[in-house]
Amino acid sequence: MRKTKMIGNALAFTCMVSVLTVVAASAQDAAPARSQSIGLTEIDGRTWLITPDGKPFFAHGITHVTNRSLSKDYGAVSKACKDLGFNAYGYGCPPELKKDMPYVEGRNYVPISMYRSKGGSFRFIDIFDPQVQQRLATQVKQTCLQNRDNPNLIGYYWTDLGAWPLKNSIGKNWVDFTRDLPADAPGRKAYDEFVNIWNGDDAQARDLAFLRLIAREYFRVMGEANRKHDPDHLIFGERFAFNTIVPEVLEELVPWVDAIAIQPPFQPGFPEAKYQEIHELTGKPILICDFAIRFQDGDKSIRGWKLQEDARTAGVEYAKYIHAALVTPYIIGAFWCNPIDSTGAFNKGGGLKQGLFGDELAPRPGLSEAVIELNRHIAKITPDRTNAPGN
Repeated sequence: MRKTKMIGNALAFTCMVSVLTVVAASAQDAAPARSQSIGLTEIDGRTWLITPDGKPFFAHGITHVTNRSLSKDYGAVSKACKDLGFNAYGYGCPPELKKDMPYVEGRNYVPISMYRSKGGSFRFIDIFDPQVQQRLATQVKQTCLQNRDNPNLIGYYWTDLGAWPLKNSIGKNWVDFTRDLPADAPGRKAYDEFVNIWNGDDAQARDLAFLRLIAREYFRVMGEANRKHDPDHLIFGERFAFNTIVPEVLEELVPWVDAIAIQPPFQPGFPEAKYQEIHELTGKPILICDFAIRFQDGDKSIRGWKLQEDARTAGVEYAKYIHAALVTPYIIGAFWCNPIDSTGAFNKGGGLKQGLFGDELAPRPGLSEAVIELNRHIAKITPDRTNAPGN
């Protein structure tokens, strides 16, 4: 297993909770030992991704290449991405392209993503239930078996933009759900045991403490399964937006991941202070897992925050953002959200989800040139050295 720095939980407390274990899989289910995988390295005080043959790189590419609006001519997709100088694919990479360039594998394991609320598929789960834990562990195993032998695999994401805060736009939280379970449910029993030893009359502090235990159990189940079935690839774990981060939850994730996946707001202006705060809290590198600068495009209704006046302006602002990310010592990659225009998933309204390319993967004047120059800059500043593990 790759060694990564871990930090303690600054706000951790001790309490008695029933120990619930995942049913063990047979010995042959465990991942075989492998050393040739993409990892992390530090060069001159900066963290970089590094290929199995020892070449550092900053991952830069596009998510959602499985976009339903996209034709299945993945050769054209590959050419379009490489023509702009991209070197990786984000989550949503189709099997046809997983041999093309490095990619990150992502799957939503629990239906708590904030954007699911309008489609009716949102729900919390009883994470203390051994049967639920076994189901999750089996799903993680399936993902690992499908990807772990691919030398292009960078690592794994888990659930996207979960409704972690006790107060959020969904109006529901995982603590209330668990507290309202039937008395004989594993989660309700865990909550009752917790309350019996809880000291204090601050209801919010109590609920936050129990949310920490929910996160601890969930990340343990996911982390143990991911490490068992693929101990050699990087784990990014949950994908967070700034408004879904709860420090106590993030702290519980830290022991199980190699880097933190962040989807920042889609707007100009690099939020350096926020990234720095996350990095200092976790002690981990950061991967910008999904990001874009949206812009006006004729009479299209584009979903986004204060659209830029045109593609050229969006390109300028996007390049500034990634240039700033490169200046940090800890951001290891970034992925543009969506290759071409598409409608929202989960019955989410609000217009089109704008893509980097125009119709038929046509380059967007101004934006494409900015991305090409940006990728040239990334290549120029990337250390030209071989530093393979064991060399």
